[in-house]
Amino acid sequence: MTLKLTSSIDNLNNQFISAVKNHLHHLKRFSEPALEWLMIEHYQFSLKNTRFLSTAANTTRLFKEQGVFQELQRNFDEEKNHAAIYKKSLSEIGTDVDKRLEFRPTTEFFDAISNLIATCPSSTLGAVYATETAAIFEHEVFLDISHEVVQRRAMQWEKSRLKAFHDMHLNGVEQGHKDGLGMFVDRAQEDNYSSSEDMNCEQFIRKNNVLSGAKQAIDAMVVWWNALLKQAERI
Repeated sequence: MTLKLTSSIDNLNNQFISAVKNHLHHLKRFSEPALEWLMIEHYQFSLKNTRFLSTAANTTRLFKEQGVFQELQRNFDEEKNHAAIYKKSLSEIGTDVDKRLEFRPTTEFFDAISNLIATCPSSTLGAVYATETAAIFEHEVFLDISHEVVQRRAMQWEKSRLKAFHDMHLNGVEQGHKDGLGMFVDRAQEDNYSSSEDMNCEQFIRKNNVLSGAKQAIDAMVVWWNALLKQAERI
């Protein structure tokens, strides 16, 4: 039985996800400033995410299948207020995201994703599917990191806005985004078009391009996360 394209991408994603989770398994060894710094860097993605989703939606308008555009637009509408909620949630535990200094690997990661989703609709679909899949694990690890920081600050956790923010994403939001895009990923066609179709091949979901976009996004996430973890160990 042929492996679904979503499963192939998930397998690639899980390799780096497992490595990051293992690295963050014992949070006690990280300083509180290091954990706070990681939260602030994660907030940066939340801040940029609506722009990414808007760009990706616009790029995938080229597809004959308009469902991809509609799904990305739905994701945009769902996420557009989340950065503000995240910022307020962090401020309530004493973390000021506005004090951040630029971390070059984060900027380079955002640039890589921006370039990936700007031109080819199939590569865009693969890239966003990969990042939405990774978003699930990121909310899992940042739920734990947030809990650790709140405990160290002797603050209330169970009814905190920050816990609710991560719980919201883990109780279906991110999985819904992943599944919504995944059904289109698995409809991708092999690159064996007739000459008449070659003129408009960007209209079709192309398997090789979807996989290429996903791989490039995963490679970019690996580089970013390696840089985040190395920096956190120095703080």
